[in-house]
Amino acid sequence: MNTQLFHILNLVIILVVFAFLVRYAWDIFFSDKYSPVSWQHAKKSGTINDKLVSLEKKYPDKVRFFNFWFQVERLKKDKIPGAFAEAGVYKGDSAKILHQMDTGRSFHLFDTFSGFEARDLVYETGEAATYATDNFADTSVVKVLKNIEGNDNILIHAGYFPDTTLDLQDEIFALVNLDLDLYIPTKAALEFFYPRLSPGGLIIIHDYNPKWEGICKAVDEFLTGKPESLVVIPDTDGSCMIIRNSK
Repeated sequence: MNTQLFHILNLVIILVVFAFLVRYAWDIFFSDKYSPVSWQHAKKSGTINDKLVSLEKKYPDKVRFFNFWFQVERLKKDKIPGAFAEAGVYKGDSAKILHQMDTGRSFHLFDTFSGFEARDLVYETGEAATYATDNFADTSVVKVLKNIEGNDNILIHAGYFPDTTLDLQDEIFALVNLDLDLYIPTKAALEFFYPRLSPGGLIIIHDYNPKWEGICKAVDEFLTGKPESLVVIPDTDGSCMIIRNSK
């Protein structure tokens, strides 16, 4: 094979691979090919707002996104009462999605908005053992509220959890999203929110995988003796759910 023909074949192969990559990226971000039938039907019927449609296109973890959506739709259908909450807000990306899925719910957001507390890092192992107090500190209440673009139902609780829950002892919750990364705050959040969950309400815990040993430990310890079974979600970083028994 002469050199010119060899270069031509290489160029053809590169162009074919590039075309496949472009098509894959297009499908991921713009096509409904990988979205559930229920979502496609809801879009066509106009029951999903434009902001949420745009967020779905941009959000890389489709499994996590659609699990949020299916759960929120279930809460609406079954008329499960209660507020939404998120502990571990960071820049507000997941909170923005959950708010757009049900803008009529009060939505309590808990975070230090200044990174981790040293006292919560002491007992960490696994991936979280590499963290320092300045991790996830590049955020603020102002930045989060600007990102979410929400209504008056967004309620900020800045500070150390669970100290920031003192005024919410009588609140009930329908959905709680935990993304706290560490054992101590995750355990504290489960202990606070679980008894305040409406029957049929749920807690979603992010990073339930072997890399985040503290998360797995907190969840497994907490569920010991509880009547609920853990539901594991195959999203990118691993999530799990506790759905409160209706009995």
